[in-house]
Amino acid sequence: MTGAPASRLYRLILASGLLLPTGLPAQDRAGGVPDNPLPLDVMSFNIRTAAGRDGENAWPFRKELVAETIRSYDPDLIGLQEALSEQIEFLERALPEHRWLGVDRGLNGGNGLSEFTPIFYRYTELSPIKSGTFWLSDTPDVPSPGRRPSRIVTWARFYHLETGRQVYVFNTHFSLRRGERQLRSAEQLASRIAALPPGSSVVAMGDFNAIAETSDTWHVATSRGLRDAWVMAEEQRGPALTANGFEPPSEGWEGRIDWVLVGGPISVPSMQTVVYEKDGRFPSDHYPVVARLVLE
Repeated sequence: MTGAPASRLYRLILASGLLLPTGLPAQDRAGGVPDNPLPLDVMSFNIRTAAGRDGENAWPFRKELVAETIRSYDPDLIGLQEALSEQIEFLERALPEHRWLGVDRGLNGGNGLSEFTPIFYRYTELSPIKSGTFWLSDTPDVPSPGRRPSRIVTWARFYHLETGRQVYVFNTHFSLRRGERQLRSAEQLASRIAALPPGSSVVAMGDFNAIAETSDTWHVATSRGLRDAWVMAEEQRGPALTANGFEPPSEGWEGRIDWVLVGGPISVPSMQTVVYEKDGRFPSDHYPVVARLVLE
């Protein structure tokens, strides 16, 4: 058996998080910002659980369309919500250029209606230096007790193999219950991100179950430095509406509950709500959103 080529071995070691590349300037190894802008396409997509009673919109009838939607936009990073193991396993096969990270939050003991909020990433370009999960609860570092544990945030610190740029990525799905629970979740997420090293590039995305720009949840989430990519975007495409009930957008309706937030030196050339269908079938009861970002 021959050994792995040196470049491949190096990537394997880097992906494990055992070391950072020593050829970079010291400030870059410490998380600083090198002077080489990096375009990055990011998608947030609530794919609707496979455990839903959705009749003709059940997962087996739309899973290929979900994969096709993602492939059509070919994002570098994808944050999924409502994903079950069988859905992740299918998309892992359907998206061979991506790998993923994340854990099940343990709803119902991880059986039936539970949820991952995985981050898929293009592994030939991005390597996770460090990753983890925290629970949106009073005990964020351990799963909440009982059959209905709290919602989770999946996060990772990625290293871009070609440029040496680093970016923190967070993916979540807030509770449907608006009010105090959502506000605590928004404050917890914002506080975690505010504690990162100054100047860090950050992407926080997900289904926040609250209307952007008007809800208290949005105001709390953006109160400590995060900015809404849709608001920032030089170009906006598609409707300002993301939940759809497997239907086309209704005339005059607005309400973005699926957001991409950014922090640090990131610009947003464009942001799109993806209205993608085939023969009248939509891939999910949410439209995915895609942001073209540039790490400055």
